[in-house]
Parts: sequence; structure tokens; C-alpha cells
Amino acid sequence: MINNPPKILVIKSEFSELKNVEGFVNEIFTECNIAHKYFNKVYLCVSEAVINSIRHGNKFNKEKEVSIVANYGNKKLNIEVTDEGEGFNINRIKNPIDKKNIKNESGRGIFIIKLLSKQIEYNEKGNSVHFKIEC
Repeated sequence: MINNPPKILVIKSEFSELKNVEGFVNEIFTECNIAHKYFNKVYLCVSEAVINSIRHGNKFNKEKEVSIVANYGNKKLNIEVTDEGEGFNINRIKNPIDKKNIKNESGRGIFIIKLLSKQIEYNEKGNSVHFKIEC
């Protein structure tokens, strides 16, 4: 059961918008009275998903947007991040902890979200990720 109405933030596909994402997450924590000890875990997951949407989904196209929808209830924060890109196939993502990928400078965002969240799902198109974090 969701205790609060969803909060929504829509941003342009620019990394400078991450400051607005941080403010959005702060608002959720304040309004839902979530313990601050969970902030870094939540913000890391949300920012990784948003960065992937900007970089890989929307390909830095400033005309395209990224939306973030958040719901909090039953001590779980549900987050959905959606971009306007063509999507991707999750099965084609390389494992960042494989020996041949360990030195790559990128490619860890999805791995981090999987580690820190209770559940992670993608829509069929692959342009929207939904994850739950226990708080």
C-alpha cells in the first residue's frame, strides 16, 4: 500500500540537471520522513539510472526528457526512471566484475542499482527502469 501520492520530476537530458534530482530525492526524504541514513543509497541508485537515461537512452539530446516517479509506502521507496530513447536489451549488458571488464571506466550503474535495491525491472522496450529500495 502506498501512503503518499507519487512525486514526479521531469528533467532535460543534461548532467547539470542532477542537482535537481538531488533536491527531488531530498524532498521525498523530508515529506515522507525517511531516515537520512538511507539517502546516499537512494540517491546513488536514482542518479545512476538518470545518468544512464541521459547518456545511453537520450544520447545527450537536450530536446528529450527523463522522468522520475517516486512512491513511498511500507518502508519501501519505489522509483521509476524513464527516458525517450530507443531502449536496450538488459541481457546484452556486460558484467562489470568479469575479469575482462573490471578495468572499464564505465558500465557499473545497473550493477550498483541491482546490489542496492530490493528489486529491479525494465519495461519491454528497455527505456524505463523500476526499482525498490527498503528504507
